[in-house]
Amino acid sequence: MKPLEGGRTGQIWRDGDTVVRPSGAWTPTVHRFLRHLRSRGFLAAPEPIDITGENQEIVSFVAGRVCEDLGDSFVGSERMLLSAARLLRDFHTASQGFLERDVEVQTWMLPPQEPREIVCHGDYAPYNVATTEHEAVGIIDFDTAHPAPRLWDLAYAVYRWAPLSDPSHPGVMSGLNEQLRRAGTFCAAYGTTVEERQQLPETICRRLQALVNFMQARASARDETFAEHVAAGDAQLYLSDIDYVQKHRDRLLNALL
Repeated sequence: MKPLEGGRTGQIWRDGDTVVRPSGAWTPTVHRFLRHLRSRGFLAAPEPIDITGENQEIVSFVAGRVCEDLGDSFVGSERMLLSAARLLRDFHTASQGFLERDVEVQTWMLPPQEPREIVCHGDYAPYNVATTEHEAVGIIDFDTAHPAPRLWDLAYAVYRWAPLSDPSHPGVMSGLNEQLRRAGTFCAAYGTTVEERQQLPETICRRLQALVNFMQARASARDETFAEHVAAGDAQLYLSDIDYVQKHRDRLLNALL
């Protein structure tokens, strides 16, 4: 086995065509959901294989390049942006029906959001999307999957793929004008309605605040991973980006509409 790079160094391993990664109380529910996706013909997500007695799960390896740096011409290209939006739309379409058909007890890492329209990915960012030849072709890491309106997922995706983040923050390569253009392009490729676009700025802020609340709660519960994130200032960056989106709300709405 060889380690895979990512947010949990030394905890995720590739073994041939499979990936071995930490499991949680939510993993059985996520595996049932992944099987649902495949039954709907959506093959761009990992295939669940096993949950071991060693607090690990085994899923199929999703081939492709994963990179979160939108300043990379490969990841930040227009073609990639369009394909990422369409892949999210296809995922949401395949997600439909699981909540109604699954008869077992459902456990999720993140708290469900009302209305429980579909199962959202919860972290649809470049670092969780596999790509080939400037096309988004796969989605990985479903730990944060949870029931919510599709707009809840779309809001976080637009935040990450535009990205709607203060240009002074580390790794943010584009200014406001380019961010707004990319946000509009993503929404158009996804096929958002006018009503959804009108709700997007507020939903982005609520989604980021929910993320901060979750991080701080887990850190207070002595979860080492989230304690490290909070200590590193990640929660503060999200709070700053809430202010950034609110400050430029009118310009964002104009770009979307």
